[in-house]
Order: sequence, then structure tokens, then C-alpha cells
Amino acid sequence: MWSWFLGIPISYIGQRKLIEHFKSPGKVMEASEQEISQIIGKIQPAVEYLKERRNTDWRKAYVILEERGIHLTIKGESDYPKALQPLSDAPFGLYHSGRLPDEEVCVSIVGSRSCSRYGLEVAASLGRVLAEAGAAVISGMALGIDGAGQWAALEQGGRSYAVLGSGIDICYPKENRRLYDRLIKEGGLISEFPPGSPPHAWHFPVRNRIISGLSRALVVVEARRRSGSLITADLALEQGREIYAVPGRVTDSLSQGCNELIRSGAGIVLSPETLLEELDITSRYNKKNSKKFSNRLAENEKLVYSCLDLTPKSTEAISRETDRSIAEVTELLIALQLKGLAVETGIGYYALAGKERICCR
Repeated sequence: MWSWFLGIPISYIGQRKLIEHFKSPGKVMEASEQEISQIIGKIQPAVEYLKERRNTDWRKAYVILEERGIHLTIKGESDYPKALQPLSDAPFGLYHSGRLPDEEVCVSIVGSRSCSRYGLEVAASLGRVLAEAGAAVISGMALGIDGAGQWAALEQGGRSYAVLGSGIDICYPKENRRLYDRLIKEGGLISEFPPGSPPHAWHFPVRNRIISGLSRALVVVEARRRSGSLITADLALEQGREIYAVPGRVTDSLSQGCNELIRSGAGIVLSPETLLEELDITSRYNKKNSKKFSNRLAENEKLVYSCLDLTPKSTEAISRETDRSIAEVTELLIALQLKGLAVETGIGYYALAGKERICCR
């Protein structure tokens, strides 16, 4: 019965009004169109949907969804995410493929679709380190920051969950098809919208409350002054979640939203490791990495590595900082590239490869 009710093409607010008035989906199905219209108004798609209810075998439709690997979890059931249960605007039901978040620590990584390379590197670095620490990454599977953080978590062998602004059977954006497929196998896809629902613009700010609600903390990497990421941050604040932002240059429009969040009291992300410390999930990370990186770098490699950051730096600048010749620095940078710790961003310019920082001092 819930699967039929959640298919009514109305917003969560409309759903809540119906449940508050009729008390159950079964009572809604039994009500007349006139009674329902008095509660939610004459929304034409909803009126058409209600007219067909007597001819719809909703039990069969539910079985078909299950056969397609799409599951429906109702609020109050044992597998409904515990983080959402207390929220006043928690969805009545969640469609999902793959897993649902359970007791694991979940952190949201969100930001601009039209991000900078620096933003991509930061998001990827955060995703990797969080996954290494055993935390799951939550986001919206969007291009840019969202996808970068989720990809990195999966590549590190961790879990990630995407909250979609469409039906669970629709990959949006289509460019993220490979990520969509991997999330089903190595994490999960989640949506409050019935299968087949197109990615309407109003779906995205609505679904953001689920992204923040599932998370212990929200990290904004790059965001303009008016952006969906800041809407998510506002929702996280209302839900009592921790909010962090990556600072940026004052002249950079992509950093204005983050800098304003920090000005308003959000935590500052200075590195992935400091975020782990803030969230008190460092023990597993430190234990693994102390073994993983033991004796990995020679002393001269450590010296050059300590000069690198996520912002590209020239070999001349590194040469001056290390008091080594350009030829020696170049040789050491190539060695760091082969170990996956540095990347050449342009001719003679190098940056961190977006992986976890190593304590070299």
C-alpha cells in the first residue's frame, strides 16, 4: 500500500498532509478524489493518478520493483536508516538499490558542479582518507565535487551512497553512469521519488535534506555564494549536524560560499587528517597508515614531498625551498609520481596526487 501512496505525484509536504488527515495510505486510497483535493488541492498529475488507483495492481508493481533490484523501506522498519528516523521531515519511504547506511560513520562531501581542478583534488583527497578511516561518503552523484569525493572513496575500497533527485532507475547525470553502476555494487543508491520519476529541478533541494540527514558531518569543498551546497548546509544546521568548509582565496567566486560558511562558524578543513581528528575517527586511519607508509620514502624524497600541496608548484620554487638543484628535484618528483604521491599538472608544475598526506617531519 505504501508503494502506491508514495507514487502520488506530490511533494513530501503533500504526503504529510494526507497522512496527518487520513492516518494511513489505505485510508487515502479509500478516500474520494474530492476529499483528497480538499487536502492537497487539485494538482492535475495527482488527480490523474488517483483516477487510476482502482485499476492498478500495486502488489504486482511492488513485486516487479523487487525483481529489478529496487527495494522500498518504510519509516519505522528495522532497515530504515536510524539517522533519519528522528527527523520531522524524514521521508515516509526510501527506494534503494544496493545497501542502505547502517551504523557506519557517514560524511557528506558536496560542492560545485563547475569546480576547479583544485576542488576536485581536495574532494578526492577527502574521499580517500575518509574511506581509509572506515567512514562512508554521502553525496548526490553530481558532476564535479560530489562525484569526485564518491569516486575516490570507492577507489580506496570504501563505501559511498548517492541520494538521487530522480527515480532510482534513472541515472542523472548520464555522464556518471560508471559511478552509478559502481555505487549499486559497492554502496547504494537512494531516492524518495518513485522509479521513473524524472530529475525535476525542485527534486534536488528537497533531496538535500536526506544527504545531510544521513550524515554525521557535512563538508563543503567549493561553493558559490548562492548554491545548492549552501542549501544543504542550512539543512544540516537545522538537523544538528556538524558543518565544515574548505577555505579558499577571497577573489575566487567558487570559494565565496565556503568562506562565508567559515565566517558564520563552520569548522575549517585544513587537511583530510584534521577533519578526521575533528570527527574523532583517527585511530583506524593512523594504525593503517603507520604500517602502510613505514619506510616508504627516502629522506630526500620526504624533503621534496613536504613542499607539495594541492595547489601546483613549479620545480624552481621547490628547488628554492629545498636548496636542491632543479635537476635533482625533477628526479625526485618523478620518483614520487611513480609511487602515486605526486602529479604533474603542467610542464614543470607539480602537486599532491590527491592522496592522503604523509607525516614527513
